[in-house]
Amino acid sequence: MQKQTVKRLSWLAVLCLVALATACTFPSTPPSAPDRLPARTGGVTRLIVAPNPDGAQVAVDGVVRGSSPLTLTLTAGDHLIALSAAGYAPFSETITLEAGLEATYAPDLEDIEPPTVTLESEQPEAPWSGQVQVRAAARDNAGVVDLELALAERTLMVTDGEAIVFALAPATLTDVLPGRTYTLTATATDAAGNIGQAFLPILIGPEQAAASATPTPLPAATPTDSATPAPAPPTASPTAPSPTPSPRPTPSPTRPPAVTFRVTQVTIPTYGYRPFLRSVTDPTMGDYEVLTLDRAAYEASGPRPAPVNYTLLVLENRYLRLSILPDLGGRIYEVIFKPTGHNELYRNPVIKPTGWGPPSPPYPAGANWWLAAGGIEWCFPVEEHGYDWGKEWGYNSTRLPDGGVTVSLFTGDYRRPYVMVNVTLPPEAAYFTVQPTIINPTAAPARVKWWANAMLAPGSANAPGPELRFIFPVSEMTVHSTGDPSLPGPGQPLAWPVHAGRDLSRLGNWGQYLGFFARPAATGDYMGVYDPTVEEGMLRVYPSSVARGAKGFAMGWSQPIGPEAYTDDGSGYVELHGGLAPTFDDWHQLPPAASISWTETWYPVADIGGVTYASATAALHLTPGQGGLRVALFPVRPVRGEVRIALPDAAPIAKPADISPALPFDEVIALPATVPAQGEVTVTLLDAQGRAVFEYRGPARLR
Repeated sequence: MQKQTVKRLSWLAVLCLVALATACTFPSTPPSAPDRLPARTGGVTRLIVAPNPDGAQVAVDGVVRGSSPLTLTLTAGDHLIALSAAGYAPFSETITLEAGLEATYAPDLEDIEPPTVTLESEQPEAPWSGQVQVRAAARDNAGVVDLELALAERTLMVTDGEAIVFALAPATLTDVLPGRTYTLTATATDAAGNIGQAFLPILIGPEQAAASATPTPLPAATPTDSATPAPAPPTASPTAPSPTPSPRPTPSPTRPPAVTFRVTQVTIPTYGYRPFLRSVTDPTMGDYEVLTLDRAAYEASGPRPAPVNYTLLVLENRYLRLSILPDLGGRIYEVIFKPTGHNELYRNPVIKPTGWGPPSPPYPAGANWWLAAGGIEWCFPVEEHGYDWGKEWGYNSTRLPDGGVTVSLFTGDYRRPYVMVNVTLPPEAAYFTVQPTIINPTAAPARVKWWANAMLAPGSANAPGPELRFIFPVSEMTVHSTGDPSLPGPGQPLAWPVHAGRDLSRLGNWGQYLGFFARPAATGDYMGVYDPTVEEGMLRVYPSSVARGAKGFAMGWSQPIGPEAYTDDGSGYVELHGGLAPTFDDWHQLPPAASISWTETWYPVADIGGVTYASATAALHLTPGQGGLRVALFPVRPVRGEVRIALPDAAPIAKPADISPALPFDEVIALPATVPAQGEVTVTLLDAQGRAVFEYRGPARLR
C-alpha cells in the first residue's frame, strides 16, 4: 500500500543515515512469519527501536523484548521486528543488519482508533423561547483535529479543539419546530481520518401561547463557542421600509470564548457564463491575466440560472458571523450582526454577468462582465472592479494566540504584482480587520490600482431604503459619474453633503445614479452608511494618509438604474469604495521589489440613530432635542465603566456604562441653561480601570 511505502521510506532514511553509507538493505516484501527468515551472519549490531508513538511493545523474531524506545544488541543478519500499541495497527517488518554498527529503526504506526466522544445536555428538554447548554467532548490517542456539533442535518458549530459548549436556543433555528424531538450528533475526527460519534435525543419544548413585545431574556450560562443568530424578519419592500424598527431581543449574557472557523459550501443559482470565458492578457499591465466574456455567444445561449456549489469559509464569534467566497475573488460574502440577525452586506440571490467593469479602451474588450455578487470585493489591478472579482483566490487560516482567526486570501500569479488580504475576526468583538498587502516582485517599477468595494444593504430587506445616509467627513466631492443633469459633471466639484439646497447624504433625495470621490482625497479616517429607519449601518475606519481614496455610489432613487441589470428579484445596494489612490484616474507607483500594506477596521453599527464620529473602538451619535442632548455610543467590545461628557459653560457629567455591541449607551443629557446652542463637546468612554477606550472632541449643535 502507498501508506506503508511512505512509512518504510521514513525509517529507512534514518537507518541508512546512521549507518554512514555502509550496506543497508531490506527486502522489498517482508516475510509473513519468522520461519521464512534467511540465515544469519556473524557479528552483532546495536539497534535503537523508537517508533512513533512511544510505548509500543517490541518483539524481535517472535520474542517480546520490551516497550519502545528500546535499545537492543542483535546479531547481524535478518530480523523480524513486530510492533504493537493500543489504538494502532500491528506493524511488522524484516530488516537486515550489518555487524559492528549502530542504527535506529523509527517507523510511524498507523492510527486506527477513532476518537471517544461524549455528548450531554444540562436537561433533556430545550425550552422553545429559552436555551439549554450542550457539551460535547472528544479524546483521542493522537489528538482531535475536528469536532462538529449538529442538530438533525443542521451544523451548529465546528471547532478544531476537543470540546464544545454550545447554547442551544431553538427559537433562533429556522428549521426546528416546537414540540418535536431531534437528535444531536457530535462527530470528532482525528489526524488519521478516524471518526467517532455520539448521539443525544433532545425534546424541543412547546411554543409559548403568547409572545410579549420583548422576548424573555435567556438565562445565563457558562462560556459557549458559538450562538446561531436569530432569523431575519420577513423581507420588507425596498421602497417602503417600516417607519418603526422591530423590537430587538434582549441580549444573552452568555460569553463564548474563541472564534470558530469552518469550511463548508453554499449553493447559489448561477447563470451559465463560464463556458464563454476566455483568458487574455493586458500588455499595459505586464501581461496580467484577464478573463473576458464572449457576450454575443453567451446571450445567444439563452442563459438561465442553475444551482452551483461554492466553497464558503465561515468565521464566527459572539457578535459576528463572517463568510468568505474564495471561488469568487475571495470576497467577504456576508457580515451578519448576530444581535439583530441581519446581514449588513448586499447578497445577490443570483450570480449574473452585468455589462459593467473595466472599460475598453484602454482595457481588453470583454472584460466588462462584472458579477454583482455582493459583499466586500477586492478590485485590482485596474479601476471599475478590476480583473480578479471572478477568479478563484487561494486561502489559508491561522488561529491567533488570543483565540481569533485570520484568513489569508491571495491571488496566484507571483511573477507580476499580486495581492494578499488578511481578514481577522477577534474574539468577543463586533469588528473585523482587513489588511491588504500589494507586492511588486519585479525588478521594475509597477503602477497599480486598488479598491475595496463594499456592496451594502443594512437591515433585513437586502435593499437600501430612502433614509439611508452616506457618512463622509468631508465638505466637497469630485463627481465620478452621474445620470442627474442637475448635478456637476464628471471631474467637477460637488458640495457635500448639501448641494444646491439638496442633502445628498440622504439616498431618498437622489434622482438618478451618482458616483463621487472625497475631494481632493480622503480625510477623517472613517466612512460608512447608516439607515435610521432600520437602525443599522456599516463603518470603515482606515488610515487616510495611506489609503487616500473614499468613494460612494448608488443606482439612484426616484429614477434608478433598473435592478434587472444585475439581479432577478429587485434587490439592491449602495457602494462604498476604499482606494489606495484618491480617484479611479490615479495610479499608485510601487518601486521594484517593494510592497505597501495597511490595516482597516470594519464593523456593523446599530441602535444609535446615526453617526457623528467613528473610530476603531466605537461610533458616536449626538442629537439635540427638547429634552436635552442625546448621546448614543456603540462600542465594538463590551465595556464596563463610565461615559464622561464635557459641555461648554457646564460642569462635566459622568454616567455609568455597562455596554456592549448588543446594548449601546443611549441617554438624553439634560442641559443646564448656561449651555449655548452650539459649542465644543468632549465625549469619553472609560473602562473599569479608568483607561480611555474612546474619545471625541469637536463642535456640535447642542439645542
